[in-house]
Amino acid sequence: MARSVIEICNNALLDLGEDPIMSLDDGSKGAQLCSRRWPAVRDAVLRAHPWNCAMAQAELAAGTEAPLWRWEYVYSLPSDVIRVVRVVASDGTDVGQWEIQGGLILCNEQAPLFISYVRRESDPARYDAMLSEAMSARLGAMLAYPLSGSTSLADACWQAYRDKLCEARGVDAREGVPETTMPMSWLGAKLA
Repeated sequence: MARSVIEICNNALLDLGEDPIMSLDDGSKGAQLCSRRWPAVRDAVLRAHPWNCAMAQAELAAGTEAPLWRWEYVYSLPSDVIRVVRVVASDGTDVGQWEIQGGLILCNEQAPLFISYVRRESDPARYDAMLSEAMSARLGAMLAYPLSGSTSLADACWQAYRDKLCEARGVDAREGVPETTMPMSWLGAKLA
């Protein structure tokens, strides 16, 4: 498990055969590229799956103005939202119809509205070890061509990222209880 952004960056750089960096502003080409690419890489990998270590919940109040058409209510999302995973009405039922537009959730459910979401977790010490590996792999894939000029290395790094992401998502998904419930019997399944 990585304890810092520098450690994640250095893992990516070392996988590419590059020298490690001391900080994101140490002046080296690797540091400059890591500094530019890291925020987008972090957000893209966090958005790729509802990671347990980055999940959060929020209660949303309805906005004062209604949307112009289709929907009745508008709710502002928290500023750290990367991906909304679930929307729940005040009676505890899942909201089936909703959409996101420009940092707002639009739907036909009255307030309050509850969401489960992936937040922008910026502290690498909170990342699962496999999530850190996936982030290093994606960063390495993003840096492979700019640092080496090799498309074959870049392609290999993208494949390594996909493999690590798949493995990390699989392990993460098996931690916890699934949100959907299965019918208790064959007859219950038949009637559903």
